[in-house]
Amino acid sequence: MKILYVITGADIGGAQNHLLYLSEWFHKQGHDVHVVLGEEGPLQEALAHNQINTTVIPIPRTIHLRKDLQALMKLFLFMKKGNYDIVHSHSSKAGILARFAGFLNRMNKNIYTAHGFVFTDPTLSKKKSMFYLSLEKAFSLISTDIITVSAFDYQHGSDKGINEEKMTVIHNGIPKNSILSMADWKTKQRHLREQDKRIIGFVGRFSSEKNLDMLLRVAERFKKESHEKLEFWLLGDGPLFTHYQTEIKKRSLESLVHLKGSQGNVAEWLDRMHAMIITSHKEGLPYVLLEACGRGLPVVSTDVGGVKEVVDPLGTENLLVSINDDLDMYNRLVAIISDDKEREQIGLYFLSLAGSFTVEQMGSKTNEIYTKKRKR
Repeated sequence: MKILYVITGADIGGAQNHLLYLSEWFHKQGHDVHVVLGEEGPLQEALAHNQINTTVIPIPRTIHLRKDLQALMKLFLFMKKGNYDIVHSHSSKAGILARFAGFLNRMNKNIYTAHGFVFTDPTLSKKKSMFYLSLEKAFSLISTDIITVSAFDYQHGSDKGINEEKMTVIHNGIPKNSILSMADWKTKQRHLREQDKRIIGFVGRFSSEKNLDMLLRVAERFKKESHEKLEFWLLGDGPLFTHYQTEIKKRSLESLVHLKGSQGNVAEWLDRMHAMIITSHKEGLPYVLLEACGRGLPVVSTDVGGVKEVVDPLGTENLLVSINDDLDMYNRLVAIISDDKEREQIGLYFLSLAGSFTVEQMGSKTNEIYTKKRKR
């Protein structure tokens, strides 16, 4: 098969990791894989490292009519020349432009993966939410298939009128070799117990949906309660990085909250953390959650997107907190970092989940979408 992937951003985030792993998997299966990126960035380098061909066609992240039309025309011509069997788009903006270009090219398979439908964002105004929903419903008509990375998005899409027959849930997956063995996990716990400071980590883009204001409010509670042997490590970059850099200073949290920037080997950083915090108010299925599971690292997360489907599918574990419930988040983190036995027990539970969310499973289920006969 000749497969064309299209994505807007080339930074490293959940959608980008998903595309990287998927591209690698199909490339190793012997398929001809090409990736169109809307910008230059680390994802381009990671793909090149795995001998996957890339092309940059500028795609603006926000609505810009002239530039959007230019990108659409370039995508249309690129697809026409490449004679691809499948076009598979990721992220909202690329999902619109690539699907339209695929439709104009009469592509046999015109697929979109929703890494969290935009219209599910609770912070959007009703007007904006309806606008994004209208776009998604319109472009779903020209999609042959829509993949959601969580049942949460599948259900919300269905409830809002997106054709259920076109939607399929395929959870994100991580490489099997990124999952710690039990022996390595035990060695890691020994080192963590010996650490002088307890580390609570965040990994992700500094963007509005990550709701880092909640994280800073929780950090202020720790400061107020004089948790001296504690640090927050924030890994990542993004459009709001400078804003939160200023906020940390404004709230006098410099000694407690440390910005580590973007890091290459995230697993090594995760192995030095005692707990991870996710404060998002919108997610599809956060990759960092699965990565933490692979390292046996306890996660305290808001009940958002597909998080519950991973950590508490039966609703019996009581592991999640409500969005912006600072006190509950604080209390759960305190329980983990102050009791090694409790922390390790929860960590083992998370490690046991990792094997159910692998790249192999994600790739195999995606291949079923690629190869199934299209209904006429």
